[in-house]
Amino acid sequence: MTVVVRRSALKMWLLAMAGIPLLIISLDVLTERRITRWLTDLIFLPEDVQIFEPRDVIFAWVMFLFAAFLVLWGLRELFVPAKVVECRGEGLALRINGPFQPPSVVPWDNIQDVGGADMEDEGDAIALFVVGVFSREGLPDNPWGARWVTENELGVLAEDWGDDPQVVAEKVADYAVEAVKRSRTDVTSNVWRET
Repeated sequence: MTVVVRRSALKMWLLAMAGIPLLIISLDVLTERRITRWLTDLIFLPEDVQIFEPRDVIFAWVMFLFAAFLVLWGLRELFVPAKVVECRGEGLALRINGPFQPPSVVPWDNIQDVGGADMEDEGDAIALFVVGVFSREGLPDNPWGARWVTENELGVLAEDWGDDPQVVAEKVADYAVEAVKRSRTDVTSNVWRET
């Protein structure tokens, strides 16, 4: 049995699509300005001449770079999704170290509990995958895509997951039980081999 959680394909596709209008408008401002000229003709009177200043071009470059990043990252996550949560033999791997960093692996004997929860943030309920640990050793103080809910409870943001955090928690708990059983069986078999 393997447990792997990836981001929702639909949400990543929508993220990539959200960057396309920004990309089109920024390219229009940087090139022939057909769309923006048509919009200014609709909004302003003919005697109110609107000129483009250097700051408009700078803003268009920033918008272009942001939109390109958004589209590329969304498409990358759509076709090659990153593993946000993964159960491994040595522990629970969480992608909380930031982009381009390896995941943090919490050993099974350091995990106190796992579960799903909702956190209120400015009136909105945010889905969390909560991992209770005995020790914060080896985990970042300021995790990426997660927050320390209490001193020893890490809440991983699960808004863009395809699976419900509570269902994931149940699968992780089942995997942890099996991992502990396997490790105890391995220790017992090693003891019998040595005698």
